[in-house]
Amino acid sequence: MIRVLGSTKTVCGGLSRREMLRAGGLSLLGMSLPELMQAEATLPLNSPAGKAKSVILLFLFGGPPVQETFDPKPNAPREYRGEFGSIPTSVPGVHFCEYLPRMAKWMNRSTLIRSFTHDSNDHSAGLLHTITGAPPDRIESLVPVMPTQAPGINSVIEYLARDEQKGAPASVWMPCFPGWGQLIVRPGPYGGFLGRRFDPLFTDCEITVKYDAEDFYDTRMEPVGRMRVPSTTLGPDLALDRFHSRFNLAEQLGRKAELLGNSPEYRRFDDFQKKAFHILSDSQGAASPWQAFNLDEEQASLRDRYGRHLYGEAALTARRLVERGVRFVTVSWESFEKQGNDPTAWDTHEKHFPVLKDHHLPALDQVYSALCEDLSSRGLLDETLVVVMGEMGRSPRVNPRGGRDHWSYLQNVLLTGAGVKHGLVYGSSDARAIHVDSKPVSPGDLIATLYSAMGIDTHRMLESLDGRPRPMVPEGGPVRAILA
Repeated sequence: MIRVLGSTKTVCGGLSRREMLRAGGLSLLGMSLPELMQAEATLPLNSPAGKAKSVILLFLFGGPPVQETFDPKPNAPREYRGEFGSIPTSVPGVHFCEYLPRMAKWMNRSTLIRSFTHDSNDHSAGLLHTITGAPPDRIESLVPVMPTQAPGINSVIEYLARDEQKGAPASVWMPCFPGWGQLIVRPGPYGGFLGRRFDPLFTDCEITVKYDAEDFYDTRMEPVGRMRVPSTTLGPDLALDRFHSRFNLAEQLGRKAELLGNSPEYRRFDDFQKKAFHILSDSQGAASPWQAFNLDEEQASLRDRYGRHLYGEAALTARRLVERGVRFVTVSWESFEKQGNDPTAWDTHEKHFPVLKDHHLPALDQVYSALCEDLSSRGLLDETLVVVMGEMGRSPRVNPRGGRDHWSYLQNVLLTGAGVKHGLVYGSSDARAIHVDSKPVSPGDLIATLYSAMGIDTHRMLESLDGRPRPMVPEGGPVRAILA
């Protein structure tokens, strides 16, 4: 919804800041739609080295355990092994957790990394490290978002697409920005030293089915809600004639270029501002990329297959976005502790086994398999890479409260579809899932591998806000043995 934000303070040229903002509403966390359009450019996605035109990242925030997902330890003592059994996958000798039967069928189209590791052993620190490839300055429970940080992979894709003339963004993060469900802001996917104009498009979120959780581990359901695209809909308080009057205001501002000069306020009102208005006024058209968020176009049976919860609907939206040319889409599990739904996500210090068995493992199995089946049936899995990971793993030994604690030192990453080898297990861990045994993969290595799978040269430099060249991958390089 377009809203009038900001004060009436007068800026250069005699125009009030309120007038400037009236012409183009600000979106979530300060990124406006015109800035979004300005952050697009051609990516070298079709080079011989890369086969993935797009990436869909299913990010399991909170920390998925290797033991109860893709690296069960059936021969370990029970206090390490846990309560669940394992099942064979479509690759001989490779087993998954027994509660991921549909995911197991896709192992022959996947690479499984069993040796992902880093030492940022906390949620915000781990999120920043895994999404940017660079560790925080120090480990703390709430690492702040800072302009000196390395940009997240989503933002790098936006930066590389900065000159491309397209109606869709290059990168989207759903269903909300990290931390929204706990009324905080976590670091990771932002523009960092590139500037906030290269943030991905974050969707707004509303939880529509709520309950009062007894404690942090009271998971009763996967969250049900709706996603909204900020600054791309006309709300009931803004009729079409008023919208067009704002478009006329933007044109008037354009004619005052000589008065405004190169002020930051004027930079909002160039060709991208006009393009943004055209998108807003045409957002209901069948050809509009923003129609990707209109799931009413999909058959009810397909929506049921994905799941009528927030993550199923976000994953279905992700498929619709990559169909329309979006290059990198993140669907992130979130703790909705302060929003009236699942507070736990994958952070299972207590009630680990019932939360996973009754809720998160079946939901992940459903969402991932529906996404892969849908992409495959449309011929899109041959050009889309689906990634499953979190910011950390969980401790090798079950604690006295029936949970597993933080353990960033050993994690799994599942890569399915385009750009990677199929049926490959890369790296290994010891028999009790304590540490990496062979072929460690760092966050920088993983990010560089994803870029390479997309055909992006990982040696290219990025220009920071202060004009300095900075490496696109702060630390590490692509794992060539994984790439197809």
